[in-house]
Amino acid sequence: ITVDPTNICNFDCAWCNADYIRKHRNLRLSRRTLNALADFLPKWGTSSNLGDVGVNAICIAGGGEPLLNPDTGEFVDRVVANGVEVGMVTNGSRIADFVDPLSQCTWVGVSVDAGTPATFNALKGLKPESRTFERVIENIALLADYSRRHNTQLGKKHPSYGLNYKFLLYRENIADVFEATRLAKKIGCKSIHFRPAGTPWDKIGTPDEIVFTQEEVELFNEQIAMAQELDDGTFGVFGVTHKFNDQFGRSNCFDKCYSLFMTAVIAPPSSKQAPEDSFVMGLCCDRRGDSKLELLTDCEDVSKINEMWGGKRHWQMHDAIDIAAECPRCTYQPHNQIYEQVILNDSMTHKFI
Repeated sequence: ITVDPTNICNFDCAWCNADYIRKHRNLRLSRRTLNALADFLPKWGTSSNLGDVGVNAICIAGGGEPLLNPDTGEFVDRVVANGVEVGMVTNGSRIADFVDPLSQCTWVGVSVDAGTPATFNALKGLKPESRTFERVIENIALLADYSRRHNTQLGKKHPSYGLNYKFLLYRENIADVFEATRLAKKIGCKSIHFRPAGTPWDKIGTPDEIVFTQEEVELFNEQIAMAQELDDGTFGVFGVTHKFNDQFGRSNCFDKCYSLFMTAVIAPPSSKQAPEDSFVMGLCCDRRGDSKLELLTDCEDVSKINEMWGGKRHWQMHDAIDIAAECPRCTYQPHNQIYEQVILNDSMTHKFI
């Protein structure tokens, strides 16, 4: 499950996939709602025909910067105390104010997306003289050191744990790939993750679609080859390109979306007129703000999630999706492919494994 504590952000990234909700909603979840969610998530499904299910892990991210909600730290502590693992995606600007709760996360991904201050400021909508990049780098180093010294969940040696430096590839930052990798390793990150920026759902078919040239793809290949030389037993260099075609365009290779029954996004209310303690429950993190995929809108009772999940309206939303026309690059493409090819079509004769 993804929980978005806020739609508010202090950056203005060139590729933002939540630009729509930042402009039209720009709100946050209340402390009461976050606490109610923290207690509900481990019990999700226990009163339905799904049996004793519950949520095992959540990703705290958002259509904004999650640490701009002052109650996010308490929410992390409460979720972890309830036995649910937490991953966090943050832009890194507020890490210093939340070091201890962040150190209890299983992983923290910091969306830096650059290797130099000039590139960072240009792509984040900041003034050229801003020193935010330097502060973000200092914050990452601070959290890495704290987690290691206190032997917290984030500081564990397992390769899946820890801090990772996130880098969305855009036309203007490809030349920073190697420098970002060198910097990420130097400041104590466990890994760096590269992924092409995808066109937001509300900009598909418009002149704002993100397109990479062959020259840009070749430059990335040159940069990543150098970066991979820094990959060793203590630091990993990973590229997430399997959800894209050879030109880093969207490539949704499945017929239907089954992930709508595997995950959900719990986000702030839809408008300032909505009750303060309400929330929106969407079914896809790639289509935040799309009312076609909002199962609950401005709901004040978290128990309603159990009532609506798997019901008639949920199935109607699933049946109505037009993947080719409506969906951007799909975060859950592997989930959909596995279900379609392995479970439905049994192309791996999985019963014999």
